[in-house]
Amino acid sequence: MILSVLALKPLKERKCNLAQLRTLRGSWYARSRWRVDGRLKEKLIPLRTKSKVTARERIAEVNKVESDIKSGMEFSFPWITDDSSTKIKRFNLLDATNQWMLKRQKYRNTTLTINKQGINYFTDCLGNSLPLESITNSNIDEFIEYMESKGLRSSSINIHLRTIKTMFRYWLKRERINKIPIIEQIPIRKTDPIYITDDEFHSIMNIDWMDNFYKRVFLLYRETGMRLREPMLSVINGSWIDIPNESKGGASRNIELDKTLQFIFIEYEKWLVSGYGSKLVDAGDHISKMFKKALIDIGADRSKHFHSLRHTFAVRRLIQGTSIYDLKLLMGHSSVTTTEVYSEMNLKRISQDFPTIVASSTNSAKIGKWDTQMWDTSREVISYIA
Repeated sequence: MILSVLALKPLKERKCNLAQLRTLRGSWYARSRWRVDGRLKEKLIPLRTKSKVTARERIAEVNKVESDIKSGMEFSFPWITDDSSTKIKRFNLLDATNQWMLKRQKYRNTTLTINKQGINYFTDCLGNSLPLESITNSNIDEFIEYMESKGLRSSSINIHLRTIKTMFRYWLKRERINKIPIIEQIPIRKTDPIYITDDEFHSIMNIDWMDNFYKRVFLLYRETGMRLREPMLSVINGSWIDIPNESKGGASRNIELDKTLQFIFIEYEKWLVSGYGSKLVDAGDHISKMFKKALIDIGADRSKHFHSLRHTFAVRRLIQGTSIYDLKLLMGHSSVTTTEVYSEMNLKRISQDFPTIVASSTNSAKIGKWDTQMWDTSREVISYIA
């Protein structure tokens, strides 16, 4: 049995007395008391004896580690376990991350995946054995540099920093650590959302080495604006896709597809459930990497990536005349503030990158409160659908 002796360490620590003997229901305890920013903290350590002589011997052992009691260490004393001596175990990074992730199982799978990614980067950088309370501001700077060396964008780095900060605050609240390092968001240079031009998309559709299945899947994402993993959470009901509230935006939504996109979605669904996708550890990651390979093949800017398809959907819709509020529903954003980043773009200039778009009132999206209807993709002559 490991006895956790916990306390907060004050910024300006006052002198504390050694543990004192106290009885409770006929048994002796060592009572350790100290103050944290004026608040009294107390910990009772069972001595497992009714003999005062034995209790005095055991409290002497407790007082040997009195100065460590306030540092969040874990102890096992000889009279509590079968060990012949007092054992000290620090609350290290491996313990902290594993236990924290177990406590978060109630959250959405997408949130847990992001949390796990951040934790993996953190432990890859600092290792597993470092005591949690010993992690400093310098370690956080090292962590940021490590993520930058891996090619992560500032926005992704900030997501992982928020994950680590949330974990530290969790353990601080539960008094497993005395303080937390300073974990601040790094500045992000404001840029327009990165999209895929018509020429780039058509070049991808003409890649010889790529199976047409992937081309069809890319079209599905561009024409629906779905996030990478949303098709894996969704079900098709007639001509509608029902996206549950497990997705990132936190709100369910429905997307109506034309016959071409219905065919592609059903094909993609079968690939995920019983096809090659079902054999992959992460089918979504595979699709994302295939798109990145295609971008590299056509010589696209390195800043472009799979999520650019979602940005492309948004930009195309605004050029076609969709209002920012309707676009919010189409995108599944929880707030229109998120969507407004697209309205700040120079659409007149950007429209030159989408010559295939024909803006007309007959092509306007039919949008209800939660429902959206996609464009009729059969209007585009696309041989890769056949």
